[in-house]
Formats: sequence, C-alpha cells, structure tokens
Amino acid sequence: MPEPLQKICRLVVQKDSLHLIEGRPKVYTFRANDADFDRYNDRLSVQGWRLDAYAANPVVLYMHDDGSGGLFGPGRTDVLPIGKGRAYVQDDALLVDIEFDQDDEFARRVESKVEKGILNAVSVRYRMLRYHENERGGYDCDEQELLEISVVTIPGNQRAVRLKKHSDERAALIRDIADAVVRELGRKGRKKRKSAPPAAPPSLSKSDTHALATHTARALLQHLQEKA
Repeated sequence: MPEPLQKICRLVVQKDSLHLIEGRPKVYTFRANDADFDRYNDRLSVQGWRLDAYAANPVVLYMHDDGSGGLFGPGRTDVLPIGKGRAYVQDDALLVDIEFDQDDEFARRVESKVEKGILNAVSVRYRMLRYHENERGGYDCDEQELLEISVVTIPGNQRAVRLKKHSDERAALIRDIADAVVRELGRKGRKKRKSAPPAAPPSLSKSDTHALATHTARALLQHLQEKA
C-alpha cells in the first residue's frame, strides 16, 4: 500500500449567504466536494470523509496560504486564517459553513467578494488514507482526512454547482411573514383594548408583541438554516 498522499482539490461551490440574525455574523454554505471525477481525475468517497481533526481545528484559509512555503509558495509569517468552518456530509456532498473573521480587514474583503459572487469557490486540502488508481490515471479514494478548506479563485470541479439558489428569497419571505404577524397582532391588540370587557386579561403591549413575533421569526429562520 503506498504512503498516504496529501492533495488539494479546488471545487466550484454553492454560495448560500444566510441572512444576519442580530448579534451573529453571516454564514456562507459551500458545496466543498462530491463523488464525481474532478479535474485531477480523482474521485473522493463522500462517506469516506474523516472530519474529526478538522472539527478540532476548523481553519479557513485564502488560496491555501498557510505560511509554510513549499507547495503553497514562499514561506511567510504574517498569514492567518480568514475564518472558521463547519464541515459535514449531507446527501451526496461534503458541505462547509464558513464564518469570516470580522476583526480581520483582509477576511472582510474576501467575504465582500464572496457575497457579491466575485469569489464563488472553495478548495479542500486532504490526506488520502485508502485509495487506488482509477481508469483515468487519477485516484479513487475510499477514505480521506480533511486538513483545511480555502476560499479560492479557480475551481477544480466543473459539476459542483450552487444547490440552494433561492435561499435568500426564502429568508426574505420569512422576514415578510414576521412583519405581517407583528402588524396583525398589533391590530388585534388595539381592537381588544377597545372592545374587551373589564374582566378580560390585558393584551400584550406593542413592544411585547413585537418582541414575541421577532423571537418567533428568528427561531424559525435559524431552524431552516440548520436544516438546509
């Protein structure tokens, strides 16, 4: 059995800009890998991803620049991660949720380009654990360890496309529904204050109604984001 290989695969991604919940940064969801041939003629088993090490050190880099030099260019000492990721397998793909470092100016610049769709790809660096050569001269990998994920300029997988095209519209719809709930509850509250008999329990104040509806809408949005 040959020694384990460390490889990089740049992939077209899904960009799913999840709308901001108060006090929380935006999270961007990318399709990081699938089981089809990439441009290096490799195929990686989706169920073969080993993610524990990455979960313990979930760094997101830019262009695989970790400052180590060698394969990734001249060694540098000022290179820092631009964010953190959460990698997970869902259906037929490896996905990653990326949160950019809001205290880092360069990370915010990268995030801005991601949000605008100027940067729309990520790349996974991984170590092959169980693999064999395939008919195209690349490798079919049955098991691989995820090392890091980078935002990159040039993708390597021509089929890994955006999966959730209407997520922004869905989140906007939820907010519209929440606003409608606030308005409706406000109107009902005013009617009750005018017509309810003295013994009836007091209606919610406008601020309490707004807070309740806002909390409900946020909880629904967060639930949909986690399930997406």
